[in-house]
Amino acid sequence: MAEPPTGPRKELQLPRERDLRWIFDAALAVKAFDGVVEVLAGVFVAAVRPALITGWAARLAGDELAREPSGLTARTVHLLAHTLAASGHWLVALYLVLHGLIKVLLVIGIFSGKRIAYPLFIAALVIFGMYEIYRGVGRHEVFLEALAALDFVILVLTVHEYRVRYGESILKLFH
Repeated sequence: MAEPPTGPRKELQLPRERDLRWIFDAALAVKAFDGVVEVLAGVFVAAVRPALITGWAARLAGDELAREPSGLTARTVHLLAHTLAASGHWLVALYLVLHGLIKVLLVIGIFSGKRIAYPLFIAALVIFGMYEIYRGVGRHEVFLEALAALDFVILVLTVHEYRVRYGESILKLFH
């Protein structure tokens, strides 16, 4: 078994590994940005009445609904607004804030070199990815299905990064 690196990041010699590290870091940065946006959206949803959001959605998608009622944009805006109104805006706000905070904190953990952040990040990707697949397939939401596919790619990159960085399979943690 290889010794784990002593510094925050092990330097790699292979160009392929540097490229994968760059892609991994970029994906994490996108996840962190997305997490911040989700937290802000959750705060916004908590602060605004659902009827106001439904009204905004009707105005935003009104022309699109009139021209092409079955269009992707119109359906998505309409579905999101009504899901928010039907699900209870506090539940949606809580989900957005928690989901965003989990992402941001785990990405910070990985960038800080915290070994435990890797398996926690993988667990979060699996749990949220399963929910995205369930909702995406069940409601024919292509956007959620695409997010699940992206999360799967990030999951594979995370497992690879852990193996390269610590010299062992992440599955060893679960024995």
